[in-house]
Amino acid sequence: MPIESGAKPRGKNRVALPSGTVTFLFSDIEGSTQRWETHREAMKAAVACHEQLMATAIAEHGGYVFKIMGDAFCASFSTAPDAIAAACDAQLALAKEDFSSVDGLRVRIGLHTGYAEERNADYFGPAVNRVARLMSIGHGGQVLLSGVTRDLAHSDLPTGASLIDLGSHRLKDLTEPEQVWQLTIAGLLAEFAPLQSLDTVPNNLPIQPTSFRGREHDLEEVKSLLAQDKLLTLFGAGGVGKTRLALQAGADVLEHYPDGVWLADFAPITDPELVSSVIAKALGLTQVEGRRVDESIPQWLKRKRLLLILDNCEHVLEVVASIADAIIRSCLGVRMLATSRQALDIAGEGVYRLPSLAIPENSAGLRSAEALGYGAIVLFVDRAKAADNRFALTDDTAPVVADICRRLDGIPLAIELAAARVKVLSLPHLAQRLNDRFKLLTGGSRSAVPRQKTLSALIDWSYDLLTSQEQILFNCLGIFAGGFSLDAATAVCAGEGIDEINILDLLSSLTNKSLVVADTGGEKERYRLLESTRAYALEKLATTGELARLARCHGEHFCGDAQAADLRYRMGSTAAWLASRELELDNYRATLEWALTDRHDVALGGTVAGALEQLWYQGGLTVEGRYWIGQAQAALDESAQPRVAARLWRALALLSFGRRKHDCAERALLLHQSVGEVHGAALALLDLGIALFQLGRLEEAGQAFARALLVLRECEDKQAVAACLNRQASIHRYRGDIDGARELHAQALEAFKALGDEAGTALVLGHLGELEFADGQVEQALRLVAQALEIDARGKNATRLATDQNNTAAYCLALRDTAGAREAAREGLRWSRQVQFAQGIAIALQHFAELGALLGQVHSAALTGYVDAQYKELGLERELTEKWGYEKLMAALRAYLSEAEIEKLAADGAGWSEDQAVEEALKV
Repeated sequence: MPIESGAKPRGKNRVALPSGTVTFLFSDIEGSTQRWETHREAMKAAVACHEQLMATAIAEHGGYVFKIMGDAFCASFSTAPDAIAAACDAQLALAKEDFSSVDGLRVRIGLHTGYAEERNADYFGPAVNRVARLMSIGHGGQVLLSGVTRDLAHSDLPTGASLIDLGSHRLKDLTEPEQVWQLTIAGLLAEFAPLQSLDTVPNNLPIQPTSFRGREHDLEEVKSLLAQDKLLTLFGAGGVGKTRLALQAGADVLEHYPDGVWLADFAPITDPELVSSVIAKALGLTQVEGRRVDESIPQWLKRKRLLLILDNCEHVLEVVASIADAIIRSCLGVRMLATSRQALDIAGEGVYRLPSLAIPENSAGLRSAEALGYGAIVLFVDRAKAADNRFALTDDTAPVVADICRRLDGIPLAIELAAARVKVLSLPHLAQRLNDRFKLLTGGSRSAVPRQKTLSALIDWSYDLLTSQEQILFNCLGIFAGGFSLDAATAVCAGEGIDEINILDLLSSLTNKSLVVADTGGEKERYRLLESTRAYALEKLATTGELARLARCHGEHFCGDAQAADLRYRMGSTAAWLASRELELDNYRATLEWALTDRHDVALGGTVAGALEQLWYQGGLTVEGRYWIGQAQAALDESAQPRVAARLWRALALLSFGRRKHDCAERALLLHQSVGEVHGAALALLDLGIALFQLGRLEEAGQAFARALLVLRECEDKQAVAACLNRQASIHRYRGDIDGARELHAQALEAFKALGDEAGTALVLGHLGELEFADGQVEQALRLVAQALEIDARGKNATRLATDQNNTAAYCLALRDTAGAREAAREGLRWSRQVQFAQGIAIALQHFAELGALLGQVHSAALTGYVDAQYKELGLERELTEKWGYEKLMAALRAYLSEAEIEKLAADGAGWSEDQAVEEALKV
């Protein structure tokens, strides 16, 4: 019976949810689909009666109905005897009802005991799957027990009940056979047809050593597609679980094929001439002398109704495709399910690309209950428990396991090999050692075929099937981190045995063979190697001696790419620009590590770090940007590379504030001027003006903006001109010239909108909000900052988000909206701390101090002292809005504290750490 995720029970349970080791009762109505088709109205009443009887029997014996799907019940019990008693009562009650209007209604029941994970009032794990498959082999009116349930309850059976040993049976989970027992109930039918297990239906499906985990959704998809396509090919990367999924799908649909489900595995052979012999042997087809086997197979299958699983086709693809095509054309009752690293590419073929198992995007703060919703983690936990029964997933270990699964790309084989190591390695040590994954991920099952025993051997299997040119390109592609475009692959990999014109064809072939993953869903196609496959490619590069050359090609390409992106930033949509740059972030990081960390080319690394200033700033990567710029500055000889140095200082100015921003901008200005870079000098002058404004040196700031504006207009830098106008407006606001400020803001806003610059537009809206607040129009200020926040929230610029939230808090305080102010201040503080925005932290804490003062909280004076100390340390002057808030704060404190008390508390707060100050603020 399929387990439908999300289906919930109807009605209310009267007992608590059993946990730990649980006895499960699963039931469904035999032949219900046919009855619904022929007796629709009568079935409504019959099923309603059935539901009432089942629910009553379960509830009276302490059971919990955790799911109802159609006419199928899923219930749990704390003890096995209670579950058996409920099954007896249910069957007796059902037998007393007259269901003749629907030609009878018979229910089959399965009972199994085991441990299952519980979350959100549902159960997950092998025990749940086991009971479902146990029930599915029974017949209407029959109650089946697993061996473990029988052992727990055979001495405590209801009156009139007994057990019959039906022997050992293979269930459709393909694992070890289960000893099945039938519960006989006095007065009810005791003789049934043979069980519908794998032992009684024709098949050659092999026993699997492990349970089927993490692919439940894919399984349902595959079964659905099998009903539509005469040939369905599962394709995907090595180790992704194609074979296991195909076998499980075959087991699940066994009853639909009276002539059986048959597996033909081509992994052991290398000669394509043997393909037909493997298929014939799997089908039990006698090979007639003088007649070609490949011709005999379609003839023999003509009148059969069966499913043929063609496993591991990639190395014998052409021959398999030819035979499959012949079967499609002549055998109406035959379905085929193939597994391969590329499709067979014949008429009538349906394809299902099998992705890696689901993994969480972010493991930080992941809790165990949430983690078990991801197939990769479910598989890891299952295999880890098999390796060490002491293993348990906890809230502390869930993020580590998620990180391990992510680094293994969600590939089932890799996860299984890693999970087997928990018996000798701690989880943190296992995660750490994944850097050397090909040595770590060894020691698979002794019974596994050689290519599945180690991750390296698995990829060898695919690699050896490539042409020499495909191998060369595959090796080269390992140099890319995260992903790459066709243009990048052509620029970096062409030459040394690969012609530029052949790159696309070779790349397409590698994609078809599941060694490269293609994403064609965006405006431009992107490609990537799975992390484990990339590590393999890099090892090959190192072995061939090509790694150093390719690393330089990669670095030079992305240096040029970063410089070109820097120029494009000023020409249009900042959101589109950021999205395109984030695609290459991992490649930029790889370039910076090669150039700066490994010291292969400091000047190149410095060029990249400086050119990416807007990616650092707009992408919420301020801290990382400062790190790379610092690395470059520490290693760079400024006298030899003044242009690179100037760009680095200007980038650092953007990511700084106050005195630090002033010093960086001033240094950048001098260096740009020394090499005659007029445009760069003007941009540095703009940054210098902003710093002077933050320091309260308004006259000097105004002069800097005026000088910068003249040059920027000559350079036709419309984006920088708009930024300069916006900053000049702030000077007018401080001088009390509200109308002049409005006019300059309007010019800046129009220019940014014309460019499609969302970040610039939001910046002006935020400054207009400050202008309206200074003019006493608080509600209008709040509307404007809300517009700015709406735009900024679509991006990742944490500095701008912090500023918007802090301004919102100020305006809410002015309107006496303490709840709104508290929430906005919390958000302002959160965003500020995320990127170490010290000014934003100080402003948010001042808002908390004001809130506390309004509530009469004494510790607000100490918090004020901390904020004052921060402004002094940063060399900053409070801007108009913060000055207004500070005056309100001090007035509120003086209402219940003397000057001496305020000074003493403020002195205490000045010595606090940031964490102490934040802790006190959040108490407000």
